[in-house]
Amino acid sequence: MIFAWTQYWPACQAAELPRATWLTFRRTYSSWAHDKGVPTKVVAQIMGHSKVDTTMNVYTQVLDGAARTAADRIGSELFRVVQISEGARTSTH
Repeated sequence: MIFAWTQYWPACQAAELPRATWLTFRRTYSSWAHDKGVPTKVVAQIMGHSKVDTTMNVYTQVLDGAARTAADRIGSELFRVVQISEGARTSTH
């Protein structure tokens, strides 16, 4: 079933959201799937892309907070490595 844009735009306006298009929906799907760890090749296949680059470079966007989450994960891992390293030094002396 194909809907006309004129059916979506009033809904967006009623929800006080910017106008949504198919590109909006595709970018949202790709970005959310990436954020949830769905393999890019799977997302590309679902979206009908023959090239993963299309999925990543055109449709997938960095979500708000993703950079901070990545920094926190790396920081936690580095802290863990330092703690292990310091523990090894103190147990040998």
